[in-house]
Amino acid sequence: MSEIKTLERVEVRKLWPNEAADFTPWLHKHPQILGDALGTELFPQEMEANVGRYSADLLFRGSSDELVVVENMFGATDHDHVGKLVTYAAGLDAAVAVLIAEEFRDEHSSAIDWLNRVSNGVAFFGVALEAWRIGDSGPAPRLRVDQKPDDWSRTMRPPPNQSPTAQLYRRFWGDFLPRLHRLQPQWQGVSTPSKKESMLFGSSRSDLLKYGAVFNSRGCRVEAYLDSQKVQPADVFDWLEGQRDAIDAAVGDDVKWDRIDGKGACRIAVHFPADIRVAEEDRWPELIDWAVDAMGAMKDAFDPVISAYPD
Repeated sequence: MSEIKTLERVEVRKLWPNEAADFTPWLHKHPQILGDALGTELFPQEMEANVGRYSADLLFRGSSDELVVVENMFGATDHDHVGKLVTYAAGLDAAVAVLIAEEFRDEHSSAIDWLNRVSNGVAFFGVALEAWRIGDSGPAPRLRVDQKPDDWSRTMRPPPNQSPTAQLYRRFWGDFLPRLHRLQPQWQGVSTPSKKESMLFGSSRSDLLKYGAVFNSRGCRVEAYLDSQKVQPADVFDWLEGQRDAIDAAVGDDVKWDRIDGKGACRIAVHFPADIRVAEEDRWPELIDWAVDAMGAMKDAFDPVISAYPD
């Protein structure tokens, strides 16, 4: 039998000597670490996002296109950072607010729990930052969720003030995600269903392209959505269109290319071959089968191509 080793705690500052200069940029480049802890996919938006005279450490968008604001700190929580988190969530109109710290004092854990009870539509999280190693291995970070809303898990009942349409979307995506995870395990980190008409999923270059499943007034589509903070989405669209024949053949469906000039984003989509509304629950199995297959086909077609996009 091989030797069984024990976990050893590592001082956080040995990985990141400075919170602002080291940890915050690292988390901005590795959003999946926090996304996995929260059960959503995170897409970086800004570091030091302006809120009046102040600035929030990090701003992300989640799988439901919601804004996620993050405030980081080393050491034990204090009133200053809890207050900043509330201020940033309000100033940015965020749907999710996350405080990351090494240790949560009891009074601040209670404050976050209270915020989740009284807030309307904003989810507050307290996330503990840790680092561990096994034996002589290199240190590994861990983000542990200590405080979260009672209804964050998809198995919980929706809040009583949630609209009937939002409840329908939540139930649909709650059925969709397990099927997607079984056939496309690369997206297992997204486990929280949306209460909106769409969900987003990462690609091999999420800074350039995201995959989406979307309801609209006419039905449902699966798309490659170009909405980059780094380059003009139209430039990426034009580059991809130069390989259109190969992409269309790989998707194997009727692909619609939409440059959406003047809108700051572009989409390349396939559409469910019939009108459908989210209220038609008896047709959900048919739609989910189609959407999961289409998501896989889009990923297989676009991931290898977009990975080669020249920076």
